[in-house]
Amino acid sequence: MRSQSQLSYRRRINRVVAHVQAHLADDLDSALLAEVAAMSRFHFHRVFAALTGMTPAHYVLRTRLAAAIGALRGSSAAVGQIALDCGFESGATFAKSLRREFGVSPSGARQAAIDPRMSLGLAISHQPHRRKTMLQATIRELPSQQLLCATERGAINNDMSATAQRAFARLFPAAQALGLMPRMTGCLAVCPDEMTSPNDPEMRFIAALSFDGPAPDLSATPGITCDTIPAGRWAVFRHVGPYNTLWQTWRAIYGDWVRVTQPALRDAAPYELYLNDASKTPPQELVTEIHIPVN
Repeated sequence: MRSQSQLSYRRRINRVVAHVQAHLADDLDSALLAEVAAMSRFHFHRVFAALTGMTPAHYVLRTRLAAAIGALRGSSAAVGQIALDCGFESGATFAKSLRREFGVSPSGARQAAIDPRMSLGLAISHQPHRRKTMLQATIRELPSQQLLCATERGAINNDMSATAQRAFARLFPAAQALGLMPRMTGCLAVCPDEMTSPNDPEMRFIAALSFDGPAPDLSATPGITCDTIPAGRWAVFRHVGPYNTLWQTWRAIYGDWVRVTQPALRDAAPYELYLNDASKTPPQELVTEIHIPVN
């Protein structure tokens, strides 16, 4: 897929910011905003967080709060109506969010001598963070890879182990039936989606086997697909430990390394490469490489 420069990402995120500000009363979930940015949900969430310092959901909340505070201070309209106009479900929801985010009530925000919006910090920062990141990436230039894939859905408490088991339980027999096992070069999982919460029933887990040679005929293997990981540069991170702790490294990569180093990300799906046979390796010794597409 086509590489995207950092400038292109900023333009996309600015387009989302403009959409949020113009449609505060509308539904502004991450899936819709990702469409506005013309990006996958996974990359949109992470690029947005890297460039703004907050998640899309938090940005929407803070923008709604800022607009509501402005309305409170600039009119005598009822709190409930202002809340609805700014996208909150009710006056009570607005009041709860305002107290949690700013420590004041609606009446307190209306009567404050200094406009509370001066402290909300809603502007996108275009200056990179200068603190050091604890993570270290190895940059690799890798060729394209052909994949045989099986997809399942569902994350429970940040854990996709059961989903992964279902996916690989379908994938390996299919690879055997197709005669691909002698041509297999790696076992991995493509991660196309952003986990929106610890429990996300729509989160996809794509179990995959990379292989050499021609693509197989899949007409007799329903639910099994072929895909390709594009050639390019990858920032590679090493995780040692059980698979159900992988989310911690993912969170550190996008919450720390991306935010601090601000790399130019390619619009390709990251993936996990499993370097051990999990049936023969103790969970604490499992080694997984997480690959992040970069320019």
